[in-house]
Parts: sequence; structure tokens; C-alpha cells
Amino acid sequence: MTGDRGAGSDDHGYRVPRLLRAAEVLCADGRVLRGRVFLPAAAESHPGAMRAEEWMNDPAVFFPFLPDGEGSPVILNKEQVLVVTVSAAADRDDTMDQVPAPVRRVNVECGALRLQGDVVIDMPINHSRVLDLLNRPGAFLNVRDGDRHHLVCKARVTRVNELADAPGPRP
Repeated sequence: MTGDRGAGSDDHGYRVPRLLRAAEVLCADGRVLRGRVFLPAAAESHPGAMRAEEWMNDPAVFFPFLPDGEGSPVILNKEQVLVVTVSAAADRDDTMDQVPAPVRRVNVECGALRLQGDVVIDMPINHSRVLDLLNRPGAFLNVRDGDRHHLVCKARVTRVNELADAPGPRP
């Protein structure tokens, strides 16, 4: 089979509308890439665009990334990504924001990298520990740090500790 689609073929029926969102990717080898990620304009489980956290936790291993200053995207392997940092606005879900959920302040270590921020425990009350959040399905943990969300590859986390100054339930 070749890549030819034949005369008169129409791709337009197969394209999924995407939104470009600014992101910084820290790769496992230490490289830092700044550019844009392509988020689906419509989520399957809620109204609006797919959140960056949902997108990174999608089971697909590879994703396109458009580096700043380049005209075409590159393909990155999620398993080689340490952290993807996006604007909190790119990860906003108005429906989830209306539901109170416990928030814990944590330090997350990935080797020499240390991040501090909040994690939202949006799980049943009998699974409301940070440990439960880390062990739930999904390859990335969302560590919220003010106007930025750090999507941390859980397979690369070496240590997490909960801090005493946790803010309590999410407003």
C-alpha cells in the first residue's frame, strides 16, 4: 500500500479540530523545548476543549509538538517526557471547578528536579490520599503552581511528600 490517496480524495472528513496551546516540555535527557501542543477542540467526556491533563493521560504514546520558531511539528514520545508545563487556562474545566474536591500541597521529586504545588484529589472519599492519586490510572500527575500546571510523568517520580500547609478543599 502506498501513501497515495488517489485523485479527488478528501482529508477534511478525517481531521479533528485542534487548539494550539503554549507549552514547555522538559525531556528526560534534560532538553527543554518551548512551543505549542495540539489539544482537541472537543472533549469526549465534557463540554469544551480537552484539558491538557486529559490529553497527556490519553493512552497514545506519541504526540505532535510545534517548537517555537519552526514551521512544522515534531513527534515526541510521552515516555521520554519528564514534565509538560502549560498555562492553567489550557487545563481549565469549568465543570470540575464547580465541584469541591480536596487539595493537597506536595513536593514532587524526579531525580534532581523538584516541583512544589497543589494536587486535586478528585476521587471517592475512600481513595482520597495522595498515594491513591499517584496509583490511579494515567501516566501524568497534575501539579498546580499558580498560573501554571506541571504535568509530571509519574513513571519518573522518585519521591513525593505532602506538606503541612495544604490549602484544603478547592474553591
